[in-house]
Amino acid sequence: MTDFRKSRPRAPSKPAIDALLQQGLALHQSGRGPDAAVFYERVLERDSRQPAANHLLGLVRLQQGRPDEAVDRISRAVAAAPNNAQYLSNLGVALNAAGRSREAVEVLERAIIADVTSAETSSNLGMAFRALGRFEDAVAVYRRAVRLKPNEPGFHYNLANALRDAGYLFDAESAYRRAVQLRPGYTGAINGLAAMLDGQGRSSEAIDLIDAALARQPNDPDLNLRRSRALYHQNRIEDAVEAFDRTLALSPGFGEAHLQRAYIVRHESRDSAVAAMEQLFRAETAPLDDRIFAGFGLGKALADLGEHHASIAAFSEANRLHRARTPFALDKALARMQDDLRRFDGIDGPHANGGFREASPIFVVGLPRSGKTTVETMLARHPSVAGAGELPTMGRLVKELLAQQQGVPLAEIPPDRFTELGRAYMREAQSLVPPGKVVVDTMPGNFQHVGFIRLALPYARIIRAVRTPADHCVAIFEKYLTGGGYEYANDLDELQPFHSAFRDMMAGWRARFPGAVHDIALGDVAENRQGEIRRLLEFCGLVWNDAVMAEARSEPQYRDWPRERIVRNRMDHLAAWREIRPSLFD
Repeated sequence: MTDFRKSRPRAPSKPAIDALLQQGLALHQSGRGPDAAVFYERVLERDSRQPAANHLLGLVRLQQGRPDEAVDRISRAVAAAPNNAQYLSNLGVALNAAGRSREAVEVLERAIIADVTSAETSSNLGMAFRALGRFEDAVAVYRRAVRLKPNEPGFHYNLANALRDAGYLFDAESAYRRAVQLRPGYTGAINGLAAMLDGQGRSSEAIDLIDAALARQPNDPDLNLRRSRALYHQNRIEDAVEAFDRTLALSPGFGEAHLQRAYIVRHESRDSAVAAMEQLFRAETAPLDDRIFAGFGLGKALADLGEHHASIAAFSEANRLHRARTPFALDKALARMQDDLRRFDGIDGPHANGGFREASPIFVVGLPRSGKTTVETMLARHPSVAGAGELPTMGRLVKELLAQQQGVPLAEIPPDRFTELGRAYMREAQSLVPPGKVVVDTMPGNFQHVGFIRLALPYARIIRAVRTPADHCVAIFEKYLTGGGYEYANDLDELQPFHSAFRDMMAGWRARFPGAVHDIALGDVAENRQGEIRRLLEFCGLVWNDAVMAEARSEPQYRDWPRERIVRNRMDHLAAWREIRPSLFD
């Protein structure tokens, strides 16, 4: 007779499981995640629901860049221990890494309820808010993390990034500097601060900051990359190329360095730099970010070489890879533009007793790659003008105003609120340029805020840089636009209708505010430079100055070509696009 008691499977031995977990954890903490995973898997062979092993194996998968597997494993841990704050917090991180940021917010808010004292969970929630473009919410939870652990430099760094995103540039600079003060040599914070300084036209300060850091960490690829970009912005193009080459010698698989180098070099042959980008782009085991960067760089290089069909294929695949991980709802984006316009129905100009009238800043608006930077460069040659770059200030102030008014129609908002908005904008913007200079702001998203600009700054000048729709869509599609707000750029079936809606929106602004927007097409400037620039200066209320006639190449390149060759190459590239996607040109 069979003894069923002896054939019954034995329950897993807790001491044996604990021993395996400890062995795995020791390896994990020493940086040997794959080796640790072997021990976690042995535990799960004995007990597939064991929460600690599922959680730790999920963390290994997250560190290996396999977020979907991480979500699966950590979800099992949460199922076994639904109120474990650590499991919930790390599940939120994994969901965010997997592109499921809305779910991440829900899980992380549960984690905070489970443990309100966890600064780490607040910081993780901030990351999810940033991924969703909810920058004000990110600032709030990062501030909470800083309050809970005021001497943790990473939290100050995260706060600085969110403050920069939200447009609080001065507070962001202070937070970056506090992070570096707490942790001298903190690469991320130094890099973030240098990027912000460089973006404000303070490239010399950025280089000084980076050079001091490189004296301690000469082989840090991120710092070397940032230095390369700052050198380029100082127009030290040959030095910048050498700096990019050094960066890539330190880190051959650094996709962003490949892309940034490709942007500033005119390629004449399939040299080792082009081969390295192609190899990285095709390497399916390489990190996805690096592959995407390399793909855009390869597309640019192949276009230089006249291999236009291969170039378009590289751009298309790089965009496909990026779009697959980027949530975007075209219908919501188009509805938002319509709502932004309808909000101004019945409003045809500034209030007689509202708006800040003591300044006349210049806003160059439009989608990316329209020529805004070139227009800024032309204007900034005028002795009365200074470019401030892309300022997030107006967008932030508009969002704050709408939140405070809680749905009150614009016509019912007191005029002095628009005066305050304009004054607040000028206080920040003017501090970024020399005293007495007219500010030029080229933030792309300001095309959505034209109505608020008119009400808050009645004497502001609004300029739209114009390109033909097909040329503009191609230019956007072929530029790797990182960060929030550009999700429409990676799929032509979304980009084309978005671009059409943008043009409709600009037509709507002109109908509501006749004469408020001046269009300038860089193609027309090439044909009649003096006439077009004269009209531009007259619109801006600026007297003629011969300095504005100097050539304004916003993106000079190493061993650049004559203008005629650049134009011919571009036309050949667009001809290839016409063959591949004729609907672009309808």
